Amino acid sequence: MEVLDTGNRSPRLDISYSIECSSCGQGRLGFFIKRLSLIDTTGVERLLLKNPAEYKAGFWCSYLLGGQVHSVSSTESKAITLAQQDSKPGVLKIVLDHTPEEEKEAKVRFRLDIWSRNKPALLVRHTTSNQSRDVIEDVRVYLIVDFDVGGPTSYKDDVAQYEPDSGRMLVHDETPLWVSLSSRPRADGHEIASPTKLRPDGETRDLSNNLEAGPRDIAIALQWNLGNLEPGESKSVDIVIASATASDEVKEITDEMWQVFDKKIR
Repeated sequence: MEVLDTGNRSPRLDISYSIECSSCGQGRLGFFIKRLSLIDTTGVERLLLKNPAEYKAGFWCSYLLGGQVHSVSSTESKAITLAQQDSKPGVLKIVLDHTPEEEKEAKVRFRLDIWSRNKPALLVRHTTSNQSRDVIEDVRVYLIVDFDVGGPTSYKDDVAQYEPDSGRMLVHDETPLWVSLSSRPRADGHEIASPTKLRPDGETRDLSNNLEAGPRDIAIALQWNLGNLEPGESKSVDIVIASATASDEVKEITDEMWQVFDKKIR
């Protein structure tokens, strides 16, 4: 487990993540968030996520190559290799290659860039690239997060709502703590379900698009349909994850972070 050092003590989101995952099966490798917490103005840590069920705090993918569906979870025992990792205060870059079963060379590359600014928010860019000589068809990327807002002892009162007008996913509890996820482009699908049931695969590639669930133990997912990727082509999804103690505040932080995305990152 490693920690993304923000380099400041302002109100912020602290993120601990894992690349090599010895605890989730021998030889498994990938990226997932191990711990996410809001550090408030007094320096107190307020947990949002810790040790997610089945390592659901990362990106998954599904794509067609040669007429066959390939599903990629956030960690894999054989199919994922780490191509690059670089971190410095407030910035993390990870590059992962996916080699389908019975193939000798990687076909898809995933690049993950995460920025932490002087706000309780994370800016995330997930990029999918075609490393093969063939067209990769019907690429679908998912972000699945098993939040435990308020910490592991407080997971049973979590509520999640998806706002169709804004495309924003909100998760909160009675502590009160709020988390917001929004993206550009807007997600093509979404789902709120039990952590053990939220699992896209080759047979179920679309999320259910329900709008609300809770209070109970829940996980959330967003889905982006990237279409086909020509050889050498890349497509990205930008995401803002923000947290606060009130719904209006978390929305304000989200809007402000999109302005930061536009000015300093895009």
